Amino acid sequence: MASPLPTGVARETVDTLGRWIANDRFPPGGVIPTEPQLVETLGVSRTTLRDAIKVLSGKGLLRTARRYGTRVTPVDEWNLLDGDVVAWHQADHPRMRRIFAETTEVRTILEPAAAELAAHRATEAQRAVILDAARTMHPETGDVAALFRADCAFHVTILEATQNQVMQQMRQLILTTLRVSYEYGVMRPAHDPVSRAGHLKVAEAIAGRDGPAARAAMSTMLSRNARMAASYWNEAAG
Repeated sequence: MASPLPTGVARETVDTLGRWIANDRFPPGGVIPTEPQLVETLGVSRTTLRDAIKVLSGKGLLRTARRYGTRVTPVDEWNLLDGDVVAWHQADHPRMRRIFAETTEVRTILEPAAAELAAHRATEAQRAVILDAARTMHPETGDVAALFRADCAFHVTILEATQNQVMQQMRQLILTTLRVSYEYGVMRPAHDPVSRAGHLKVAEAIAGRDGPAARAAMSTMLSRNARMAASYWNEAAG
């Protein structure tokens, strides 16, 4: 997906401030430096800085009020389904472990039901895309970028194939959780790679219009992700 961020210097400013906030240089609840201070530190214009703050406010990271300046909001107000907010975190930030575990939990609830609906409602073109995406997944090659693209096409098309407008709007959730999964879990050496066989079972059930089989296959496949998330969480706790 194309990033909704602005381009050029404005984007660099958003990225820099976003990383500083996500990694606690400006911690939640704290007031960020004044506009003149940030303009000098970042070497940007006031207009660029104000535009960046508007973007970050839209993502739930900042709140501005005349009486106290611009403050970093509590984490529970951040849009943690926003791919940019996730990407701004360093891989070893403790918050990433929780994001990974919780987004995996959401997937195990949502996607089996979506697969069952897709088996009943998908168009022939959508069935073909899902099956092709599963067939083109080859974890053994080590081409993580190609694997990620196929994985995204597989899961997002299933959502679209539900023909449920509310379910379809979960697209960003799935893309973000997949991104978290790849960056902070799937390709970690301690874990098995993505299951091609698991994806094929889901795709074949959808192609065969077998709703219960599609639900069961998706649930089985995602149980691997849940175990991986639990392992990652336990590593952090240890």
